[in-house]
Amino acid sequence: MPVRKRKNKRHATAGLDAWECVFSSEFDFFGELADAGVETDAHGRPELEEARAAWQRFGAEFMAQFTDSHVPWALQRFGPP
Repeated sequence: MPVRKRKNKRHATAGLDAWECVFSSEFDFFGELADAGVETDAHGRPELEEARAAWQRFGAEFMAQFTDSHVPWALQRFGPP
């Protein structure tokens, strides 16, 4: 019987909802990324390159609905999406 390939949970579909907290503050306070299969460190920070890639995918949409008065972490770190 052939071996069935496993789905890579690390690249599961973590949408904008899961990344919003990280884009705003660098930290996943609510564990939404872990629930979507994205690994974080002990403090809730994802790998920088993974955050950069997500920022490129979802940053424009995030900025369109961002209403807080502070500058989001992802915008400071990665620049405009």
